[in-house]
Formats: sequence, C-alpha cells, structure tokens
Amino acid sequence: MKPRALIIALIASVALNLFLAGLIVGGVAVARRADELRPSVTAQNRTPLWRAGDALPQPKRRAYRQLVRQAGAEMRDDVRQSRAIRREAIAALEAEPFDAGAAAAEMSRARQMDTAARGRVEARIMTFAATLTPSERGVLAAGLRQAMAGQLREPPPRGERAPIAPKDR
Repeated sequence: MKPRALIIALIASVALNLFLAGLIVGGVAVARRADELRPSVTAQNRTPLWRAGDALPQPKRRAYRQLVRQAGAEMRDDVRQSRAIRREAIAALEAEPFDAGAAAAEMSRARQMDTAARGRVEARIMTFAATLTPSERGVLAAGLRQAMAGQLREPPPRGERAPIAPKDR
C-alpha cells in the first residue's frame, strides 16, 4: 500500500473513532439527563405502607409488618372484587344501551369497598400504635407521613396551580 493511502486510512480511522466516542459520550449524557428529569419514588417521598415502621425497634417492626401483611391478606378479596366491579363498569361504557346510572352506582360501590378496606387497615394500625411508647409512636407517625405523602398533601387553592418543585442542580 502506498504511504499516501495509509495516511488517508489513518485519518479516516481517527475521524471514525472520534465520531463513535462522541456518540457514546453524548448518549451517556442524554441518559443521565433523562434520569434526572424522571420523577422517582424517592423524589415523590413515598414508600409502601409496610415500610412505615422501618425505624421502629426490631420486635415492634416485625409486629407492625406482620399486622400490615395480615390486614393486606384479609382485604385482598375485597380489593379484587372492587377491581372486578370497576372493570365491569368500564366495560359497560361500550354496551348498548348504556345505563349511566347503573355504571355510576357500580363505580360508587367499588369505591366504598376500597374505602372500607383502607379504613380497616388504618384502624388496625391505630390499634397497634396504642401499644407503642410515645417516642415509637412519633417514629411510626413519621413513617406514615412519608408513606401517605400524596394523600396528606393539601390541594392548592381553587384556581391556582400546584407549585412546581425546584430542580436540584
């Protein structure tokens, strides 16, 4: 091969390698930026209800998790039935003739079942909290605030938008 052809091949190879390196670095930068913009569960400050007792002392933590696990098992059938009722009500939207009153009644029934199940779980948690010391109740309260962050947030006043959280840079 002639020296001139080797030099051209070398320059083309270097250019191609620089292009590929830039492509990789750009892809990594875009992926990191997209990850920063995606809201995460920790950014929303929410955890599952069973994790609300994580900071309790070990025996109390175990008892709390067992209570939540039992409550979940007991309400599982109600939740499944509620979801089935919702699916049927949504499917009724496509039926002819459409009975809006019946569909709304079914959705209301499903919501009442969900609310009753949630109420039973919350009542059991409050009964469990009565067995704790004041400092342990404070720890559980902090965990429940974190687990129920979305439900405890005050809605913005009518006609106003919710504030947008500042971006950490």
